[in-house]
Amino acid sequence: MGKSSPQTPPTPDPNALINAQSNANRINQFTPYGNLLYGSVGDQGQFSQGLVPEGGQSAAFTQETPFQTQLRAAQEGTGLGLGNTAYNRVTGRTVVGTNPDGSPIFEDNPDFQNPFMTAPTLSGVSAAQNIDPTQLGNLQNYNQNISSNVALPTGLSSDGLTALQSDPEAFRSNIEQTLYDRQLGLLQPEFTRQRQELETNLVNRGIPITSDPYNQAINRFESQQGEQLGRLAQQATLAAGQESDRLVNQGRQNRAMEFGERAASGEFGLAANQASFGQNASNVQLQNAGRQQQIADQLLSNQVAQQNRQREIAERNALRGQNFNELAALTGGSQIQQPSFFAPGAIDTTAAFSAQQAAQQNAYNQAMQSRSADMGGLFGLAGNLGSAYISGGMV
Repeated sequence: MGKSSPQTPPTPDPNALINAQSNANRINQFTPYGNLLYGSVGDQGQFSQGLVPEGGQSAAFTQETPFQTQLRAAQEGTGLGLGNTAYNRVTGRTVVGTNPDGSPIFEDNPDFQNPFMTAPTLSGVSAAQNIDPTQLGNLQNYNQNISSNVALPTGLSSDGLTALQSDPEAFRSNIEQTLYDRQLGLLQPEFTRQRQELETNLVNRGIPITSDPYNQAINRFESQQGEQLGRLAQQATLAAGQESDRLVNQGRQNRAMEFGERAASGEFGLAANQASFGQNASNVQLQNAGRQQQIADQLLSNQVAQQNRQREIAERNALRGQNFNELAALTGGSQIQQPSFFAPGAIDTTAAFSAQQAAQQNAYNQAMQSRSADMGGLFGLAGNLGSAYISGGMV
């Protein structure tokens, strides 16, 4: 007989591979803050340190140090007290004891008002201030009209001024006649006295009044008086020309002086009007500036009122937020420091099942090859037997 066929290696169990890999990765760790121990879950649900038995459930156990145990107990006690305080702030209920089953016993406060359920209100807060143009009646009115208290001169007039001579020749003639008459009035008595003396002298000399000598003497006297009156007329003409020129010039100077005084008076009135206008303009500017200052004061008062209102609202929000901040502080105590452990290596379950599948596929392939070999041998044997049978029959 030939050699026996080799035995097919057993198919690997993936669960056994996973369990072996898992046990290899479970490395107990020891730190100053605690230890991490690996094992399995016991029959009573307790932790059992050691390798995980086949079909067992893996487990990990964090082992605290004594100090960590005390610290955790202290922090949990503090947290419980703060939690009770926070619970009292929110509900008004106080923990006064515990029931036999460990549940807390509460005592309610009938006057409790939940500060977290009360909506904020603006009651008592300063009212918002607005600038209302309709409420500016107490302000000074804008003055847009500027006038002068002094009337402007309406123009220069020649009424009442010294009149100028419109006919200088007639004016001179009047002066000449006036001078002549004045001198004649002074000479006429002397002429009369001299004539009387002449007539008396001629009569005393025995010259008849109607005689030629008498008439000749009278004619010579009258001729002398005529010459004297002619000289008087010439003197009056010369003096009248000089006097008329002087009076005309004097009239012109007086008229110019009077006109200058009127012009100066007009300029003074214009200056006074301008000064009054400037003063009124300054007063209007001051009045309008006062109105602007009043508006600025009202705006500043409004701004201060708004700031006060915002501050009051902020204070109320701060008081309301204080409740939430205190509650957050009560419920947000510090945490216990946990030990830090490194993560074990991942277990490759896919590779374990792949190995099992590969082994099963290899066994299947080997079985198929063995089957094919066996079938080939049977077919060969049958052929040989058939050939022998045929050969024997024919003989």
